[in-house]
Amino acid sequence: MQLLDRRTFLALSAATAATTLAKPVLAAIGGANIFTADLWGAAVDSAIIVGEESAVLIDAQLTMPNAARLADVIAATGKTLETICITHVHPDHHLGLVAIVDRFPDAKPVAHPQVQSQLSAAAKWMLRTMSQGTEPGTYADRVIIPEPMTSNTIMLEGERIEVLDPLHGDTDLLSAVHIPALDTLIASDFLYSGTHQWMAENTSPERVSRWRSSLDQLEAIGAGTIVPGHEGPGAVRDPSIFGTTRAYIDQWETALAATSNAEDLKAAMMVGNEDKALEWVLDSSVAAVYPS
Repeated sequence: MQLLDRRTFLALSAATAATTLAKPVLAAIGGANIFTADLWGAAVDSAIIVGEESAVLIDAQLTMPNAARLADVIAATGKTLETICITHVHPDHHLGLVAIVDRFPDAKPVAHPQVQSQLSAAAKWMLRTMSQGTEPGTYADRVIIPEPMTSNTIMLEGERIEVLDPLHGDTDLLSAVHIPALDTLIASDFLYSGTHQWMAENTSPERVSRWRSSLDQLEAIGAGTIVPGHEGPGAVRDPSIFGTTRAYIDQWETALAATSNAEDLKAAMMVGNEDKALEWVLDSSVAAVYPS
């Protein structure tokens, strides 16, 4: 398994240095607030699920500035943050946990046991490698490992939040979160909208096929509102994301078979995707096939 590494985030730094960064975005869906990071924070979605008095957070962002803004949004709800669920091992969804826990020390960070095991094994290494050569305060200076969940259900004031067993998406062992009362699926990095998709861990037909199979299972849930893992221009939060995510995967698989060098692979993937955010994600995916 290839994890997001320091080279990837150095590429992000270079890509965003000359770019005017979009501001973080907050939107409401039913009983949840969706916080989308700026481009420096990889346009990651975090979901704040609110009840009458309490709240649950799904994913904790990458950079400390974005995590601090997310904490401000949580505080502004006036609710007591009870639980923070991390969906997978990639650092853009969990390194900001430090800022959230510092702000809400009574909140309990958790993850599916399989995801928790990955986080325990990889988080300190990722923090150490990513922090080299970066501006102080960009990333956390320590890492917090969530506790393994003892049940697949988080209860929020009598309503079930279902943390689904991990499947293969843009990485292995990725947990989506289903909220039946809101008819909402927090899809994390199974689905993308308006951005390039992280394909670096899906460079073989077998792994691509597994991602497609996961999408079939998640789509069968039938949720009316779908929250992707990353959002860019023109992003939507409805079941059409399944089709656009599949189309990008199909394009990637076709381009892999039809090209023989990095330049042609990237060019093939840019066709029809010129307006998608996070081009550095595509660069990193290409580099996984054709290392420099």
